[in-house]
Amino acid sequence: MIDCSWASRLSQYECSPVRDLHGSAALQIGTPFTTLGDSPIVLYLAEQQPDKVLISDNGDMLSHLAGCGVDLSHGNRFNKLRDLVKPFGLTLTTRGDFSALASQSEAPYHFAQAVSGLLAVSSWASATLNERPEPHDLAAEAEPFILARDPGAILIRRRSVLGASNSMHEFAFQHGSDLIDVIPPKPARTGASLRKAGDVQNGPAGLDLFPLIIVDDRAEPDKANHEIAILTSLTRAMPMTRLIENARPH
Repeated sequence: MIDCSWASRLSQYECSPVRDLHGSAALQIGTPFTTLGDSPIVLYLAEQQPDKVLISDNGDMLSHLAGCGVDLSHGNRFNKLRDLVKPFGLTLTTRGDFSALASQSEAPYHFAQAVSGLLAVSSWASATLNERPEPHDLAAEAEPFILARDPGAILIRRRSVLGASNSMHEFAFQHGSDLIDVIPPKPARTGASLRKAGDVQNGPAGLDLFPLIIVDDRAEPDKANHEIAILTSLTRAMPMTRLIENARPH
């Protein structure tokens, strides 16, 4: 039986036990993200078959977008949305909910993909209404993919460690022995990450904990690869697309 303790292997987002439409036990996972009008992006988890978990937004996203003026009956927008979420392993059903069915062992990866899929829908909706999409927290989006690499490893948010200069440095996460930051492909962020990683690697924490900088390469792969090349001269770095691929069940 799935519960919030089990769901902590998927993310450390807020979890609440609820009942589904049939009265069966389910989980509501409140993500730190919002869509148009600051409406929260929420996912629901429910056991479906032996060892299967249904991950769904229960139609919340499309219902909210319709209320914000997105006309889903216009042209082939419904089909466009189906195509948009397909790479994330999501299905847009005739009921209007985005969902994925996964085995419990593969749920961490599919949950992470579902979050990214709904963020893509939110960005599409902003573009459809000619609104500028709000930037979102890259670390929060990466969190479930980081957990999916090893769901049993310890995850600590906002982990502070002492560097060789006796300065304290905060990383977005500690996952196992990795100290992880997630950054956009911008030189200023690369420079700050290099200084932080170098100080930590030469300090007392560097004996047991190891910096890892994840650079978001999904929109600007060439820029990201350039920044990664600079980072790897001193520390470990990887593109976000590789993090996502590494989280995929094999």
